[in-house]
Amino acid sequence: MIARLRLAALGLASLGPAAPGLLPPTPAGLGSAHPMHTSVTDLAHDPARRALAISVRAFADDFAAAVPGGGDSAAARYLRARLVLLDRTGRMVPLRWEGAAREGDVVHLRLAADLPAGPAGMRVRNGVLCERFGDQVNLVRASYGGRTVTLLFTPGDGAKLLP
Repeated sequence: MIARLRLAALGLASLGPAAPGLLPPTPAGLGSAHPMHTSVTDLAHDPARRALAISVRAFADDFAAAVPGGGDSAAARYLRARLVLLDRTGRMVPLRWEGAAREGDVVHLRLAADLPAGPAGMRVRNGVLCERFGDQVNLVRASYGGRTVTLLFTPGDGAKLLP
């Protein structure tokens, strides 16, 4: 089962970068139009900039239903409440909204964070869409220090450590 979820999530991850733009409205009632509820979040640390680029990909209909009215500020508030990064000292890492774009059935949501010490030792919690779907699966792939670490989150999971 987990292998199939990972393959499906990797299918989302294989979509290339999208152009900047707003999340267009999605017709109501499409939240269960697909059999899986998943998101893929990429965390990429740039040591030269001392920053973390964050990309969240989710089914557009699911995300639109979770963020009624849409818009960048609503999407940013939603993500900041559910995607939580804690530095090594336990302090919340502030996330900056960078934009959103829709590509077919997927929405790409971009955030950034100043992270001078890098993500090693940071704790991550990803509860995106978990309040909507009991079978939600969120993958977080973190790339830093020449390595890639993948964390898997389901409803009820707490923060997990990036080694």
